[in-house]
Amino acid sequence: MFKILLFLLLITNMSLLAKDYKLDLGLGVGSLYYPNYISSKSTQILTLPLPYIRYKGDYFRIDENGISGKLFGIDGLRLDLSVSGSLPATSEKNGVREGMPDLDLTGEVGFQLTYKLFHKGVSKLEFEFPLRAVLSTDFTNIQYQGIVSNPQLKYSLGYTHLSWTLRSGVMLADENYNSYYYEVADKYATPSRPAYDAKGGFSGIRNRIGMTYKEGNWWYGAFISHFNINNAVFKDSPLVQTYDATYAGVSVAYIFYTQD
Repeated sequence: MFKILLFLLLITNMSLLAKDYKLDLGLGVGSLYYPNYISSKSTQILTLPLPYIRYKGDYFRIDENGISGKLFGIDGLRLDLSVSGSLPATSEKNGVREGMPDLDLTGEVGFQLTYKLFHKGVSKLEFEFPLRAVLSTDFTNIQYQGIVSNPQLKYSLGYTHLSWTLRSGVMLADENYNSYYYEVADKYATPSRPAYDAKGGFSGIRNRIGMTYKEGNWWYGAFISHFNINNAVFKDSPLVQTYDATYAGVSVAYIFYTQD
């Protein structure tokens, strides 16, 4: 309850600061298919109720892409807040990690530099360069897990009710981050899982397509992402089971409050 009240206070504060803003609130449900971690053959399906929050003001935006805040913009170049993260995974449910520490919930926060390459009508092409710090938590403590970046091209089509986005780019991560997922310390080494020292650098390629559709008070969304780590610096880790990973999700929400 405290978190909900805190969030509503944040939205109220942003709304008061903004000269013009739009706010939509609703409730929905979403389902996500995902591997325990990129390169894991163990997958999960998570379905849960979700709040629908869309806010667009002078300085901040909240939508299906997360939270972004405009820090500056000039001649098609802007600097935004960048937020991402990953879900936790239990090592007992993944054979190659059995006996190793669980992977905690992670949050990523940093900045993104975006340059608009092309914009005509409903179509737009942008180059995005995010840089984020990664923090993990088991809800008792928080630990720093490194730096990540995924420079990418983003092509979008925005119609009145329907929008499409296509992203394609590379993944980069430092040694701390790759060690968290792919390193095997000596104390966790076994005959079938030799010790491995992960390095930082190129971490693979990601392609993602997403769509949203809004009609009246109903909103629908879906996406699919494909990762390939065939040439990643950690591809020889004994924790790598496959060079490909797929994430997919669908969601639907009913909007009960709108403020223009």
